[in-house]
Amino acid sequence: MSITNLTKGWQETIYWPDTTLTMQNGTGIADVEIHGRVSLQMSQNNPNPFTGTTEVNLMVANEGTVALDIADINGRIVVVNDYALQAGSHQFRITLATAGTYVMTTRQSGQTSSIKMVCNGGGNGNRIEYTGTVLANDYSPQPVKSSFRVSTTNPFTFGDQMEYVGFASINCIAAESQHITQVQEASQTFTLQFSETQHQLPIVTTNTITSITANSATCGGDVTSNGASSVTARGVCWSTSQNPTVSESYTTDGSGTGSFTSNITGLTTGTTYYVRAYATNSAGTSYGEQRSFTAVVDAGYSCPGAATVTDYDNNTYNTVQIGNQCWMKKNLRTTHYSDGTSIPLGSSTSNTTAYYYVDNNISNVSTYGYLYNWPAVMGNSSSSSANPSGVQGICPTGWHVPSDAEWIQLSDYVGSQTQYQCGANSAYIAKALASTSGWAIIMSNLCAVGLEPSSNNSTGFSALPAGCYGSNLSSFGSDADFWSATQIYGNFVYYRQITYSGAYLYRNANDKSYGYSVRCLRD
Repeated sequence: MSITNLTKGWQETIYWPDTTLTMQNGTGIADVEIHGRVSLQMSQNNPNPFTGTTEVNLMVANEGTVALDIADINGRIVVVNDYALQAGSHQFRITLATAGTYVMTTRQSGQTSSIKMVCNGGGNGNRIEYTGTVLANDYSPQPVKSSFRVSTTNPFTFGDQMEYVGFASINCIAAESQHITQVQEASQTFTLQFSETQHQLPIVTTNTITSITANSATCGGDVTSNGASSVTARGVCWSTSQNPTVSESYTTDGSGTGSFTSNITGLTTGTTYYVRAYATNSAGTSYGEQRSFTAVVDAGYSCPGAATVTDYDNNTYNTVQIGNQCWMKKNLRTTHYSDGTSIPLGSSTSNTTAYYYVDNNISNVSTYGYLYNWPAVMGNSSSSSANPSGVQGICPTGWHVPSDAEWIQLSDYVGSQTQYQCGANSAYIAKALASTSGWAIIMSNLCAVGLEPSSNNSTGFSALPAGCYGSNLSSFGSDADFWSATQIYGNFVYYRQITYSGAYLYRNANDKSYGYSVRCLRD
């Protein structure tokens, strides 16, 4: 039930079985009592009532283990979880499968906090999922006050204009009662009527993020009006640090269904945004499940603030943002370290002396770069398996040689994005990383780099088959090999390989005397 003081501009919400709100006639200013610090406080879930899923914020004052459980109206525990939490505000997503009234309780070191929740059913099982910390300046919709509150300290004076609205679940559908609006002159009991034929709140059936591009995202949803002759569908978006620009298009039809598309622009890389669909009909407004995403510049775009990088030899390289990593878009072709120290041209291999190598056609260097043995790549740095590696080595200032862990991060990200997978296989990512030219052609092997190379390079990484140097140059046109900063054992070091006949970004190890290509990562 919602009670609104239209005169003084406040609202309280109470939940069944609480049916009475006590308002004190007066100024609303009371004596202040100093109590001990509340160490555990759970906010009312939002939305409530809900269909399938809802969210809860929990404020924890003391670091430690917190137990959460949800019980039905008969006291039967339907789900329970323990979490090790730091002090601060934390958010949880609740999923319940069966319609009914539930009590959610959190416990820590003798402290408890509880809320009541009304579920309309529709969830896929019963779960409590931790979704992360909540920043103090979160712009998301604020939770209502605790359901156990049956009195208010908000100011009330006889003669204030009040509004009373009831909410219920009828046939597992959220319904809204008649609105009673009147001047309140005395204590009073109301009976709030629900009409069997009244229009009920609309239902948001889907709420999806359909795409994320360089600085924008698109979300969409479908709704049913639930009895009204028309429905308006909307999407709302916000972030914890800024409000982006939202433009909407929506449709309705005479059968009371509708759909919407919400285009969100002005995004900032690394910022988390939240999207919630909502729909309005003559009975009111209802919300869909909250979705979130972190804005990253789509692959193929230059890195924010670093569209190019220049080495000591004054060679300039374009950059490409892939996930949260900023890569050079071309192979390194410097003959000096960033401090001006020169690297000698090699005609033989070595595990200890730094060399760079070039094939017989010097004109290829501007496109394919040089090949380097591992001592040249690392300079005087030691092996690193950290992420980031911390090894500048041969890279320009502000950039570093990627570790094996950073190559894994690239593989994991690209494999997780369906638009980069070949044949819906998360391991088949070589075509997404390989350039569209320079590769030997293969007429079979679905998802091989050399099969229809014009379809390659959806990430913008632009890997070229520069081959490798052993005792001589080999595999030019068929293999791309890239060093990491991670030594595995003896003289063996991890590297990555793409071949014209394969679909994988292979993780291999080889002797550090070999000459491979180098791609640098931004610090």
